Amino acid sequence: MKSTPVPVDTIETWPFLLDAPPPLFDTLVQSLTPAEQGKINQGIFPEIGRRSAVSRAGLRHILSSYLGVPPQEISLREGEHGKPSLAGEEISFNLSHTGGHALVAVSDQGQLGVDLEQIRTEAPIDELADRCFSPDEFKHWDQYSGQQRLISFFHVWAQKEAFLKAHGGGMTIPLKDFDCRIDPCDEVGLIQSRISGDADRTWRMVAGNMGEDLRYSIVWDGAEKSVRSRDPEEAGLNRW
Repeated sequence: MKSTPVPVDTIETWPFLLDAPPPLFDTLVQSLTPAEQGKINQGIFPEIGRRSAVSRAGLRHILSSYLGVPPQEISLREGEHGKPSLAGEEISFNLSHTGGHALVAVSDQGQLGVDLEQIRTEAPIDELADRCFSPDEFKHWDQYSGQQRLISFFHVWAQKEAFLKAHGGGMTIPLKDFDCRIDPCDEVGLIQSRISGDADRTWRMVAGNMGEDLRYSIVWDGAEKSVRSRDPEEAGLNRW
């Protein structure tokens, strides 16, 4: 299989749909391991298992385009907090999905996290912000009202989730120990971390809209990188 090197100093994003029609779903399932296939029909809601299967298979197909290895032969391993990685490969990647949408981010090196959030008007944003935002974040966020308050919350929340995934510690990291960008217009910036060991690390983020009711964020450490979108059809996946 032909491989495509991961561009240096670039993060490539792959947005794709999870509600695959039967022929495509059957094809994608064939790229999953038996253990991954066994999870498809678990749970009360079948569509959740099917979407999770497509997200995992989609990740395999995207990685296959870089590595030149058949999707089913890619050896994915999960860290202590569930973050997937590849052994012996100089490639960073992360996956996020919400509802029927998924987003994969790929880069050449460094710690990388991505989050995709659907804006939900019923979400208890005041309670969550009070519990999870740092004092400085809450002070600035609390100045907003109405729709701007809602959008700002999910702007911050996507950064929070992406940072946790990039850092690798998952929910063991206190959410109040780092400050994200509050203004939804701030689509590029730095995340200020007070976590032990982060004094010499630079955490960067990009964030914004990916549709009328979707917010995304990508967080990584190190030097600046450009971000560009790839066509999921190149990896055999459906576009949004």
